[in-house]
Amino acid sequence: MKNSLKQLLNDAATQYETAEFIGTDPIQFPHRYSCRKDIEVSAFISAWMAYGSRKVFLNILDHLHKTMDSLGGPYSFIIDKGYSSLIDSENNTLYRFYKWSDFLSLTERIREVLLSNGTLEADDMELRKMFNGINGIPLVCSTSANKRLHMFLRWMVRVGSPVDFGLWNSLSPSDLIIPLDTHVYQESVKLGLTSRKCADIKTASEITDHLKEIWPDDPVRGDFALYGIGINKPTIP
Repeated sequence: MKNSLKQLLNDAATQYETAEFIGTDPIQFPHRYSCRKDIEVSAFISAWMAYGSRKVFLNILDHLHKTMDSLGGPYSFIIDKGYSSLIDSENNTLYRFYKWSDFLSLTERIREVLLSNGTLEADDMELRKMFNGINGIPLVCSTSANKRLHMFLRWMVRVGSPVDFGLWNSLSPSDLIIPLDTHVYQESVKLGLTSRKCADIKTASEITDHLKEIWPDDPVRGDFALYGIGINKPTIP
């Protein structure tokens, strides 16, 4: 990787990995809480919902969090089955390809995991196993880039960040994979971080390996860099 490209990525990461980023991102919702249990639940639900139109899904997440807060907060909403109050809505559309029944299935599964393990802390593969069959969670055998779970892991694992929480110590930031969506993929192609033709897990891993040239211990810091470059459209060195 050229030094000029390294500098561009490093400068963009420094510019965008700030507290000001929180208010524009779904991570704003778990940042409303100080209790680890509330943060985990809020973060998992927020990441699960984070695709498509940012404006739309942020509005839906705000509504969901207000509902959860009215019933004691995210963790209590799960453990005390506050979601059962939504049962009348289960056949209605929640958002795009999600129905309310999908949200109810998700919350019921979160409850099962919390009662069994006491936490959602797990790596990508274990999370997929625990949430197998839930709409929006890739199958274990899937080649999907799995953007939403990797974003959730970024939030939970990265330490020393003004944005991410760093609550989990069973995983290392060096083992994380870039949360790859269409926009990150397109910017990565422009920057020469991948020449692959589809945004799958192999592509996400290839981009992550390139980012390790800059941040060997924390490659997904590049998520902020690619976000910022996508907004500013700088001249590519």
